[in-house]
Amino acid sequence: MSSGFLASVLCIGVFSASAVSANSAESLASSSDFGEKIKMEKIIFSDDMLPARTPSGMSKIRSSNDAEVYSSGERYFPVMLVSTSDYKALDSAFIYRMFNEKGFKDNNNYGSAYDYFVESSGGQFKPTFDIYPITLPKNFSNYNSDSELILPAIDILVERSDFKARAGKYEKEIPFIILHPLSKDKALSYNSEFFNHQYKLQYSAKQVYSKNGYKFNNYAFISQKAEGKASSTSSKDVNMLGTFVHEFSHVIGLQDTYSADAQGCATIGPLPFDVMALGLRNGNGGYPPTFSAFEREAVGWLKPTEIANNDSVYELKNLSGMQAYAVSNPNHPNEYFLIEYRPAVGFDSKIGSSSYSGKQGKNGVLIWYIDYDYNIFFSNDPNGDESHQRVEVRTVLSKNQESFTKFNFVNKSGKAKIDGIFNLVFDGNDRVCFTVNKSKTLDKCPEKIASSSSASLSSSSSSAIKSSSSVSSSSSAVSLARAVVRHAKIHVSHGMLNVEVPVPGKKTLRLYDALGNNLGLHTFEGSSASVDVSGWNRSAFVQLDVDGRLLLAKRVVFR
Repeated sequence: MSSGFLASVLCIGVFSASAVSANSAESLASSSDFGEKIKMEKIIFSDDMLPARTPSGMSKIRSSNDAEVYSSGERYFPVMLVSTSDYKALDSAFIYRMFNEKGFKDNNNYGSAYDYFVESSGGQFKPTFDIYPITLPKNFSNYNSDSELILPAIDILVERSDFKARAGKYEKEIPFIILHPLSKDKALSYNSEFFNHQYKLQYSAKQVYSKNGYKFNNYAFISQKAEGKASSTSSKDVNMLGTFVHEFSHVIGLQDTYSADAQGCATIGPLPFDVMALGLRNGNGGYPPTFSAFEREAVGWLKPTEIANNDSVYELKNLSGMQAYAVSNPNHPNEYFLIEYRPAVGFDSKIGSSSYSGKQGKNGVLIWYIDYDYNIFFSNDPNGDESHQRVEVRTVLSKNQESFTKFNFVNKSGKAKIDGIFNLVFDGNDRVCFTVNKSKTLDKCPEKIASSSSASLSSSSSSAIKSSSSVSSSSSAVSLARAVVRHAKIHVSHGMLNVEVPVPGKKTLRLYDALGNNLGLHTFEGSSASVDVSGWNRSAFVQLDVDGRLLLAKRVVFR
C-alpha cells in the first residue's frame, strides 16, 4: 500500500462476475482460475484501505524510464528497527537474515527480501538492507503521526558510528525503511494513520529531512510483527515477508494493483498473481509472486518483444529468464497485452495458495491486459474504475493446445496485428511454445540448440523460431547447416560488421554481450549485409540464423 490511506476496511461479501468490470467478467468466463462467484470473507491484509490520491511515482512505460534510479545494481538501504519504551523490537540478527540471507527458509519463507528482488530482476538489482536497532524514549502512544516517530529515529540513526561508516554507500537522498515495534492491528488501535504504507517526508513532515549532512525522504513504514502479536518478541511472530516486499516495491516506484468497490471490498484485479495486490499473502505471506513482466518493464528490468504476424513458432521462456511478449494497440502503444510464463517454481509456486479467502490463482501462461496512463498510475489507483481495470490478468493458459484470441482494446481505433496465440505447448518449467497462426500445426517445441558456444546466447534472448513439426531433424537441414557454416563469413572492417551468407533465406543477425544481454538485431534477405558498429569499444557474441535455424555463433572484437 502506498502513500495515504483513509480508513480500515473489513469486507464480507459475495461477488458475481456481473458485479465486476466487463473485462473482469470476460476473464472469469474464459478461465477456470475463478468460478462465477468469488467469496471475500472477513479479511485484513496489509493493503486493506482505500487509496487517497497521493503521488507515489512510476516510470513512464514505453516512452521514458524515470523509475527511481536506485532500482538497479548493488544498492544499500538503511532499515530502522525501532523499539519504544513500552514495546521491544524483534531480534535484529533475525531481521537481518530475513532481509538479506540468501536462501532464507525460516518461518516457511521461500527466501529473503534480497532473494526476491534478485529473482524478480534477473540479477539486475541486488539490494542490501542494513539493520539499525533504534530505541525511542517515549511510549508508542506518544507518537501522533508516522513522521513524529520517524524524525527522532533518524536523529538517533545519524549519530551511530556504524551508520556513519556505511553512509557512503547510500543515495544522496536516502530512501529507507522504518519498522515500528507493533503489529499493524495494534498500531491502528493507537492511530488510524499507522497502517503499513510508503510515503515521502516532503509530504508527511513537510520537508525533505536533513540531519548532519544526510537527507531522507522516500520511506516505507511497516509493522515488525504479525497481526495479533503486538507484544511478542519471538521471531516466529514476525510480519509477512510479502508485506516487507510490497511496501519496499512502492519505494522503488510501483503502484497498488488491487482496488476496492464502493463498500471498500476488494475487486478482482490481479489479486493472487501480483505482489502489489493480494499476492503478497501467497503461501501465508512467505511466497510473494515475483514482479510481473509489466512491473519489470516499469522499473527498467525487462523489455517485452512485440509479436509480429508471421509463420514463426514463438518460444517463451520462464519469466525468470526475463522474457515476455507484447501485443500492442498500434494507435495507443501504452495499451497492450503481455504474455508471460510462470511455472509453479520458487516464489511463484504458491500462486494457487494464498491466505486471502476466495478462489486461488494458477500457474501457466498469463495473459495480462495493461492500459497505462501516467496520471492515473501516479495517483496510485490504476484499478480504481471497476468498469475499466488497467492492470488485469485476462486468463491463464495451463494446458497444451490452449489458445487465446481476445486481443481486444478499449481504444476502439486500435486493432491487434495478430489474431491470437494458438497451439500452446509446454516444455517443462523452462519454456512454452506457440504459434500466431491457428492453421499451423505444433505438437512440440522445436529442439533446443545444443551448441555450447551458443547456449549462453539463447538463454536470454527473445526467440522466434522458424519451424515445421520436424524442424530439427532432417538430414538435408543438417547438410545445409554445415555448408552454410563453411561458407559464411563474419568480420569487422572500418567500423562495419560484415556478414556473407551465400544461401537463400531470411537471415537474422543477433548481437549479445558476455552476459547474454541483447545488444542488437538485424535481418536481411540477400547474401550479405553490413552493420554499423563504429564507436563500439568492446567485444560481442554474434549469432547468425538462416530461416530461424541457428547456424553460426562466434565472438567478435570491435576495434
